[in-house]
Amino acid sequence: MALDSSSAIQPDFDRKAELRAFDETRAGVKGLVDAGITEVPRIFRLASPENLIVSEQQRELILPTIDLEGMNEDPIRRKEVVGKVKDALESWGFFQIVNHGIPIEIMEGVKKEVTGFFEQDDEAKKRLYSRDMRGSSRLKYNSNFDLYAAPVTNWRDTFFCTMAPVPPKPHELPPTCRDMWPEYSSRVVKLGGCLLELISEALGLDPNYLSNMGCADGLDVLGHYYPSCPQPELAIGTPNHTDNSFITILLQDHVGGLQVFYQNQWTDVTPIPGALVVNAGDLLQASLLSLFSQHKVLANKIGPRVSVASFLSTGLNQSSKVFEPIKELLSDDNPAKYRGTTVKDYVPRIFRLASPENLIVSEQQRELILPTIDLEGIEEDPIRRKEVVGKVKDALESWGFFQMVNHGIPIEIMEGVKKEVIGFFEQDDEVKKQWYSRDLSSTRRLRYNSNFDLYAAPVTNWRDTFFCTMAPDPPKPHELPPTCRDMWLEYSSRVVKLGGCLLELISEALGLDPNYLSNMGCADGLDVLGHYYPSCPQPELAIGTTSHTDNSFITILLQDHVGGLQVFYQNQWTDVTPIPGALVVNAGDLLQLVTNDKIVSSQHKVLANKIGPRVSVASFLSTGLNQSSKVFEPIKELLSDDNPAKYRGTTVKDYVDYFFRKGLDGTSALSHFKI
Repeated sequence: MALDSSSAIQPDFDRKAELRAFDETRAGVKGLVDAGITEVPRIFRLASPENLIVSEQQRELILPTIDLEGMNEDPIRRKEVVGKVKDALESWGFFQIVNHGIPIEIMEGVKKEVTGFFEQDDEAKKRLYSRDMRGSSRLKYNSNFDLYAAPVTNWRDTFFCTMAPVPPKPHELPPTCRDMWPEYSSRVVKLGGCLLELISEALGLDPNYLSNMGCADGLDVLGHYYPSCPQPELAIGTPNHTDNSFITILLQDHVGGLQVFYQNQWTDVTPIPGALVVNAGDLLQASLLSLFSQHKVLANKIGPRVSVASFLSTGLNQSSKVFEPIKELLSDDNPAKYRGTTVKDYVPRIFRLASPENLIVSEQQRELILPTIDLEGIEEDPIRRKEVVGKVKDALESWGFFQMVNHGIPIEIMEGVKKEVIGFFEQDDEVKKQWYSRDLSSTRRLRYNSNFDLYAAPVTNWRDTFFCTMAPDPPKPHELPPTCRDMWLEYSSRVVKLGGCLLELISEALGLDPNYLSNMGCADGLDVLGHYYPSCPQPELAIGTTSHTDNSFITILLQDHVGGLQVFYQNQWTDVTPIPGALVVNAGDLLQLVTNDKIVSSQHKVLANKIGPRVSVASFLSTGLNQSSKVFEPIKELLSDDNPAKYRGTTVKDYVDYFFRKGLDGTSALSHFKI
């Protein structure tokens, strides 16, 4: 197996080939470590070494630990435990338990069996290696169940076995897992039933309510093995996720590495001898409106780390039973936030979101309206200009977005360019395919594809796109497809002019000379993207464009009447309602960087829709990638002793390269450049 561990991003890096080479060894991550690697191969490398980031402001938070002793004998004690379970699940979504009834010798024994399985002879282990979840073998072993879909390979090997409702016979398990594995699993089923009683009582329901729903009829148990990692800051044991269970019971060893996201920070789940970790899964949230928490496992130089994760659910064989929010927990003030689903249907597919966020409807959501700024008269009337500068300042410092009208681009040009986008995507497929390319270094001026980050992103977006660099060197008409030669060039030239005007207003809003940002070259380059969002048969399961920020200084968006764009503001997603003749403006990451967070680059996304197609034209103003040597850093005039630089300098090329490597994963690329 030839896995390149070079730290540089090579233009000829064939991720699929290296994944295939790794998979074909059937030796997993442990096989790499046994081979003596000293650097993390590229397929395992995080886009950003997040587990190196330590905040001085991070508080020391401790996950609740609940003692279950005496709760079945003493009603007062039980009521106290129920209260603690309620508090923990409604705030953390996690807690640890002690005195849970599973003897320490069984817990230690099952961990030894996990270690024994992974450290047995490779040839014996390889016979159980499989990616066929429907195979007849009761225990299946592989490395990374989502190896070919995930944006980064995890530093972890795993075996999986369904232990309930029909446990395997001893001969169906490998010899290394026949002693303690069945006994531990049967005790977890019993403990799961006990926990469901406590949770039912915490919700004011009959103690047997959740058990009668079948929430713990099925049990899938996973043995995880995290080998020692030579460069743990570059890899991840298990990425940020939630569980597709009702509840999960985790047995971890002494090494540690599990973290829970709570109160906007990652918090360690410190191992406690004899304790088990309990967390709510997605299906518990969907049924009970409780809280699930994101969690992850860091890679570590110390190893191996082993853990046993027990997922309590119905079992996928119960495919017809529909789970939905419990009626007893609903009211006029607390309506259902999720539609019903079977456990089987909950398993995601390529276009499916891990959580159907666009199904969530909150009655508490405030009606917020994105500011609209009228640019009329700003060149003739100084008082009017000052008023507009103030509105631009307020909008960019709070929302990071605004809409604008009377911007100087005629409505007929805007309508014409949208028609050209539709014309391109609805032309004959064979003609369109001639423009299909994923080669960003191609000499072709216009390139079309679906999802620039197709092989990196955690979910595929319901969107097709074409891309063209329009400044500083605009293409000749013959370099564009016939469907995009009339209005495309004219619209782009007007956007360049409008971008210069906006940079003047933003410079003045920052207390700088009107030409300051233009003189920096912040709008010398223009990349224009034509987006086409076809109608989607199940829009609640897909996303048009994943939550992201832009890798520009400013972005000017022309959207049609369909809508779907949302901005994250004041902890809620807010619709950007289309206004005829308006353009949407937002600050990009590079503007936030050079203004040292004075201006915000806000998360935004586009929902999928049954109505379609939706089309939009996104114009990204930046320097142009050809200006690769110029370093951008926080503007000195905006810094002080009380407001020191928060970012290191970067070229636009380096920033965009990182952005593309990372893909649209719901996070901002800015954190990678923080000091």
